[in-house]
Amino acid sequence: MDETTNKDLEAIEKLHRQDVAATKAGDYETLMSLMDEQCVVLPPDSEPEGGQAYLSRALASSDGNEPEPEIFELIQDWEEVHLLGDFAYEQGIARYAVRDAGGAVLRETQRLVRLLRRQLGGERRVLRTMWHAPRRTSEETDENGGKPGTNPI
Repeated sequence: MDETTNKDLEAIEKLHRQDVAATKAGDYETLMSLMDEQCVVLPPDSEPEGGQAYLSRALASSDGNEPEPEIFELIQDWEEVHLLGDFAYEQGIARYAVRDAGGAVLRETQRLVRLLRRQLGGERRVLRTMWHAPRRTSEETDENGGKPGTNPI
């Protein structure tokens, strides 16, 4: 690999780490900063929408009276990452474990496809993203927050 390729892959890995940390923390401001100014999200069963508008709407739909679900596990497994000059294509799977206000654990799996664009400083931002509706399972939790006899994700 040449130096440019290594720098691009490092920038993409940095984006992945920031994405996971911000998602787990519910940090919408950081998530918005990871989007290209022309980002478009293509959510399941919905019309395409500007990425930052989509996140702003998600944040506004939270009235603050109900606690946000806790994302205590998030694993992104990017099975393909292809560099295409200033762009990169990636597809993979995200696995979440979320504890709702009642203590129930929901596990979700989603397949994601994203197009990333290199910014002037070399960092990568999400230009397009699409995913399918999550496949969900719920669990009764034990005192450690997991289903007895199972391992986390």
